[in-house]
Amino acid sequence: MKYNNTKDPIEMRKQGIAKQKGSMSSLLGILIGHIMILLGGILIARSMFGFLEQEMTNSNEPPLAIFSMVAGLPLIIFGFFVHTGASRRFTGKLLSSPGIGSGPVLFIGFAIGAWWGVLSLPVLGSLWIIPSVLSLIAGLLLLASILVRRRRSVRYDVLTRMIKEGKIAAALITDIPEIDPSSGGLIGTITVKFTDIAGVDRWVQKTGQWKRLDLPKTGDAATVLYDPQYPENNSRIWVGPAGSTTIADFTLWHS
Repeated sequence: MKYNNTKDPIEMRKQGIAKQKGSMSSLLGILIGHIMILLGGILIARSMFGFLEQEMTNSNEPPLAIFSMVAGLPLIIFGFFVHTGASRRFTGKLLSSPGIGSGPVLFIGFAIGAWWGVLSLPVLGSLWIIPSVLSLIAGLLLLASILVRRRRSVRYDVLTRMIKEGKIAAALITDIPEIDPSSGGLIGTITVKFTDIAGVDRWVQKTGQWKRLDLPKTGDAATVLYDPQYPENNSRIWVGPAGSTTIADFTLWHS
């Protein structure tokens, strides 16, 4: 095996991570994770009604529900791992998911499995309430996910306009939470100080996420993009690494 010690391994890793952002392989991983979570949710919910079905029919045969439960739980667990890892590679962030996210997918699976199970029972009774409630939860989670994506889209549109019309100023990180040595990164609030075009010192707090290798420290330089007409409006302020000039720079830290 040949070794190359003429290149910075940390920089090479960063370049490798950058190449994976938005890649088709990462997108495929997200899709596979969603499918695993969906199937796992269907099997788990279906298994619950399988035991009821066995009692109602007085069957002595081992219920298929056992096999559904044994297969469903690992699918959900591994699906979350696959989805989280692929989403991290696709977005370049610790905790960010394109699309609707894994929560709504899981409850859609629960709802499908519950309807499948309840319609397979010889006597329906009032058990239809269970899949109805699960369907309602799935719908609410799906709606919430769509609204979150919509809000991010609106902010992205504002950022696109601010890149052209706003002001960029040098800033200083005055506070950022410390992380545990075993932590892979941070999702938390950063406090940044900058001076606007009127010479007024201002402080802004933003919630962001950083991998351990990219985590800044108190006293490090940063960059602020703000609306010069409304410098007090924190919703029109973006914080990025020192030297930031593009949309990609100012979305790098934000969650």
